[in-house]
Amino acid sequence: MKREELKELGLEDDMIDKVMKLHGQSTEALKTKAEAAETKATSLEKQLAEANSAIEGFKKLDVDGIKAAADDYKAKYEKAQADAEAQIAQLKFDHALDAALAAAKAKSPKAVRALLDLDDLKLAEDGTIKHLDKQLETLKAEQDFLFESDTPAPRIVAGTTGTQLNTDTFEAALRKGAGLPTGD
Repeated sequence: MKREELKELGLEDDMIDKVMKLHGQSTEALKTKAEAAETKATSLEKQLAEANSAIEGFKKLDVDGIKAAADDYKAKYEKAQADAEAQIAQLKFDHALDAALAAAKAKSPKAVRALLDLDDLKLAEDGTIKHLDKQLETLKAEQDFLFESDTPAPRIVAGTTGTQLNTDTFEAALRKGAGLPTGD
């Protein structure tokens, strides 16, 4: 709508200004709606292009390969989980065995451990080791020098001037520890 067209209809300038103002407002509202629709259409076209691109990418994927890779990773995860559980169980067993050897007064836990049949030993639910007592009794009977004695060590007291030390018990203990006859 133009001013000249309204003048030809016989409207006065005051009325033409009012009509033009109303027409401008409605035109601006329509322009805003049109711009919003155009922006929305552009956005939808962009989304459609991205979706088509993604679909083409999915067509190129090897679904069987992905499934195989997923199964492979699952197997690796399960193996890692089992290995971790085995390591934790071994650590618990080692700690319990070390504690039991310390309680048995082993002088060298590594030496005693080397003589034990570890395959026969099992960690119990309460943290003790099954069948360890029997093996320790056997070791104490056969190789008691690996364990601290429950009897106190002989006390050697130096004599006064001119007296001789009594070393018979000390020598007997040395001979016994070395596995030699004590001379009794």
